[in-house]
Formats: sequence, C-alpha cells, structure tokens
Amino acid sequence: MAKKGKEQQKQVASKHVTTRRLARWQREKRRQRITFLSGVVIIVIVLGIIAGGVLATRSSDWLSKVQTDSGMITIKKADYADELKLFQVGMYNSSAMTNESPLLIIEDRYLVKDKTEEVGVTVSKTEIDNILLSIFGMENKSISDQDFQQAYQNTLGNWSISDEEFRDIIGTQLLNTKLQEYFVNQTPTSGEQAAIESFIVYNESDANNIMLLWRGGMEFTALSAEYSDYSQSGWVAVDALDESIKNVVSTIEIGNVSDPIIIGNASDETSIVYYYVLKVLERKDDVISDSMRQQWGYNEFDTWYNEAYATSVERNPKLDLSEVYAWAIEQLS
Repeated sequence: MAKKGKEQQKQVASKHVTTRRLARWQREKRRQRITFLSGVVIIVIVLGIIAGGVLATRSSDWLSKVQTDSGMITIKKADYADELKLFQVGMYNSSAMTNESPLLIIEDRYLVKDKTEEVGVTVSKTEIDNILLSIFGMENKSISDQDFQQAYQNTLGNWSISDEEFRDIIGTQLLNTKLQEYFVNQTPTSGEQAAIESFIVYNESDANNIMLLWRGGMEFTALSAEYSDYSQSGWVAVDALDESIKNVVSTIEIGNVSDPIIIGNASDETSIVYYYVLKVLERKDDVISDSMRQQWGYNEFDTWYNEAYATSVERNPKLDLSEVYAWAIEQLS
C-alpha cells in the first residue's frame, strides 16, 4: 500500500511538473507572439512614416496642375526653374518679372495650346523659321544659311537651351497671337453701336458724386478734368459690352445719365469691383470698324482665358512661391 501511495504521489507530481512546463511554454509562446507582433507594428509605422515623407515630398514638389483635353498636366519645381532660366538669359522681360511669372507662363502655355487644338489654330514650321530669321535680322536668308546658323547656335549655347525648346517658345507665342486673332475674327462685321460718354471708378461714393454732378448740369468735359483718369468717350459695339452695361446702353433714353452700374461681386473681398456711370449720345446699326472689332476680340480672349484659368488650373494649396523662387535660384546658380 505504501508503495502504491508513492507511485500515486509520483504520478501526481509528474502531472504538476508537466502542467507547469506547459504553462511556461505557453507563456513563452505568447511573449514571442507579442514580440513578433510588436516588431511588425513598428515596421509598419516606420514604413508609414517613410511613405508619408515621400508623399509629402512629392506633394510639395508640384506647384500647379492644368486640366487639358489630353489629360492632367502637373507643373513641378524643376519646370519652374527651367522657365526662370529664360528670364535670366533675357528671353523674357526680367524687369517686369515677379515670383509668379515663370509659373504663369507655363500655365498659360498649356491653356493656349489646349484651346488652339480645340479650335484648329496651328503654327507651321515655316512660320517659326521666319520668326527666327527676323529675330536675327536675316529675313532674306534661309534657315540653313551658314551665317544664320552660326549666330543661332551661338545664341542657343549662351542661353543653354536646345533648338527644340527655343522653337517651342516661339511657337507658343505665335499660337497666343493667332488665338487672339481667332477671337477677333469671330466678332460680327456689323451691328448696333452707340456713342457714349462714361466714367469708370472704383468706389461707390465717386460714382454717386459723378452721377449727381452730371445730372445737375455739369458738362462731361468739366467732369473729365476732375476724373481724368476714369473718363472715356466714343463709339462702342453694343454686343461687345458687359451684359449689365449692354442692357443700360440699349434701353436708356438718349441724353440721360445712368445710375452707377456695378461690375464685379461687391460681397467678395477678392473681387475687383468697378462702377460705371454713362450717357448715350446716339445709336445706330452700322459696319463695325476694324479697331472696334479688334478690341472686342481681345476682350473675348480675356474672358475665355479668365474662365479657363478658373476652371482648369489648380494651384498647390501649400504653395509658397517665394520659397520656390529661392530654391530655383539656388539650382541655377
């Protein structure tokens, strides 16, 4: 019996040892799992930080995006630096340059190219050749002339740009000119016209003063002496006018002075607001002069451009052009 009791105690003791070992093994496994999972979490966090840094770098590298018919164009810091270089070498008027100028030129280029493709306006290689020859005062020579090529290659070398880059710049300028001509050609050759006298001022108080003085009998010439920077007179094509001005010009009694006409959004602090006060002296249907059509076409071009820029261009919300300019100068030095 004593022996049997010892065997039972031994078996119980063995069970306890096994249970303790199993518990210890399980604890070790849990620790290993926790350590492994902790390592995975740390790796994921580190990779996330790295990826976030890369994305942040990439997002700060883009300055602007232009939506075109062929897709989204992203303008980066390197593009800005390349355009700034053209100011430095004298391709553009550097005296009128601001930090924004290089970026605006690139954005304009894409907007103009997109619009000219839409309306079928093109520039030929011959047209670009002729512009290049005229720049070097060699209109009567060919693009392959040895004297021209020598001067041309020297200039490209001094400016550190390629023939393709230079031609693209000239081609874009020609497209811009042709697009303005396109808008001019879309204007009617005849229509309603009005001879008007008007004042354009930037605050409501001046507009009301002009209206009251004018209605009170003060002559346009006398008012113009006081508001000389804001007065104008002459014939205008009625359909070329802003819609609110057009309505007044078409309906007001001849010889009457209008109420101030507000152009712009007075409730928007970023909007430029103008006040027009005008008098119609005469109306007629007649042939529209070339100069009037040209001004009308240029106004239509400006309207198109402003609308296209507002709808197709997105600036990086974190963009600091002073920092970009400083970075570009450092790259070019």
